[in-house]
Amino acid sequence: MIPSASYDVSALAVSRPLLPSWLRTTRGAAIALAVGAALWLSSLSSYLLFHSLGELFSVVVAGAIFMISWSSRDQAEARPFLLLGIGYLFVAILDVFHMLSYQGMAVLANTQDDATRLWIAARGLQAAATLVFLLPWRSRDTGSVGLAFLFYGGAATVAMLSIFLWNVFPRCLVEGVGVTPFKKVSEYVISGMFGLCIVLTVRESSFLTRVEQRYLVAAFSLTIASELVLTLYVSAYGYQNLIGHYLKIAAFFLCYRALFASKIRGRVAIIAELLRSKERLEASEIELRKANLSKDKFFSILAHDLRNPIGGIVNLSEVLGRRFDELEPGRIRQMVRLIREGASHSADLLECILEWARAQAGRLEVHPSRIELSELCEGIVAMLEPVAAGKGVDVACRIPRNAAAWADENMLATVLRNLLSNAVKFTPRGGEVVLTAAEDAGWQTLTVADTGVGMNAEQLSRLFRIDTHFSCPGTDSEQGHGMGLILCKELVELNRGKIWASSQPTRGSAFNLRLPLGADALRAPSERAR
Repeated sequence: MIPSASYDVSALAVSRPLLPSWLRTTRGAAIALAVGAALWLSSLSSYLLFHSLGELFSVVVAGAIFMISWSSRDQAEARPFLLLGIGYLFVAILDVFHMLSYQGMAVLANTQDDATRLWIAARGLQAAATLVFLLPWRSRDTGSVGLAFLFYGGAATVAMLSIFLWNVFPRCLVEGVGVTPFKKVSEYVISGMFGLCIVLTVRESSFLTRVEQRYLVAAFSLTIASELVLTLYVSAYGYQNLIGHYLKIAAFFLCYRALFASKIRGRVAIIAELLRSKERLEASEIELRKANLSKDKFFSILAHDLRNPIGGIVNLSEVLGRRFDELEPGRIRQMVRLIREGASHSADLLECILEWARAQAGRLEVHPSRIELSELCEGIVAMLEPVAAGKGVDVACRIPRNAAAWADENMLATVLRNLLSNAVKFTPRGGEVVLTAAEDAGWQTLTVADTGVGMNAEQLSRLFRIDTHFSCPGTDSEQGHGMGLILCKELVELNRGKIWASSQPTRGSAFNLRLPLGADALRAPSERAR
């Protein structure tokens, strides 16, 4: 009959599958009937066996309450429960003496009245400990552990001394006649205290769940019923005594359900979830370290790529500054052209780096809309035609007029420009670059295919990765910085798409870009169906 600290474990995943509620109810009822039948059979064989089993069960539960609260005493949230646990420790001690002094046990040579008086003492201490715990002020003052031991231990000691040594504890049972008025009044008072416990339990919502409240209310109700039944018995072996102990066993079982089944399982579930979270965090930490190492390597590569053209610009500008009057006009024009190419290359690289950094930091805003692909792609192809014509490469746009995609138009244009520029760069004179589109199950796939130099498997594996540097000159020695494809991957993924490549050496490459046809394609199939 113990409430305990509440933990919200409803969000935790349960490792074993939950049975249907009706099956759990049926199983619980079957187990309860089987245990009740077994106890009844034991009472037919030996009522002392039945009584001892029932009392031992209550002693184990009460002792567990103390051990759990004592082992958690360093936790602030469990502090109030320690006082309750101490009270139940001495309830367990009184129940042990009640069992040993029961008529026929031949352990403590006393009358049955001693066992009855110990019952009253134990139930009174139990009601007091539970009521003190549930009173509203218990959350403001948890009291002293030493004072609790002194109070509950002193009460139990005085009760046993007044029964076994001083013999001043009021008489509770006259064998063959029945219980005395004192016992009846005591049972009524104890029942009233547990009735008040029910009221406090129903009103308590700060640390008890509804399931725990139901279990505790049921436990207190059975305890009251047990006390009232035991006001009627005449003999220690009568049926009223049997029913009273049945009710007590059921009440302590519901305490077990409220404490162990709910709280301990909840704690175990929390620990299991924490362990799983720890494993996920450790895995994430490993991945983060790998990513940091990759980025460190990536930035060192970028620094090298920036240093070369900028260093060349600095050197050429110094030469021009010192020897401008000595140099021939043709040499000056050549050096100026090299400076312009180096500056253009550095500016392109810096622009890619800045775009990539904004994407990594989440500062790139995506504004998707329906894009008519034929118009967009034809415009990009027209921009690249002068460069392609100068190299003798044919660029063709074969996008159907009704082809569309759902994406940010500026980002998609940036990706297509990069892919088409790369295709032209790595295609020799007389080659061809073709841009096509194909629809499939709500998605649009754009493909940039060329008849260029192609790539082997090792080169393909290094594409789109920041931890490897993959940059090589084009077929006319055009320079690249290797950053374009990395930026393309970031922009495509921001638009919920996918990019990949296929290639064979000397037979060309194909870069595929998959984008949704519309916002509806991004939803789960069940959502689209609805």
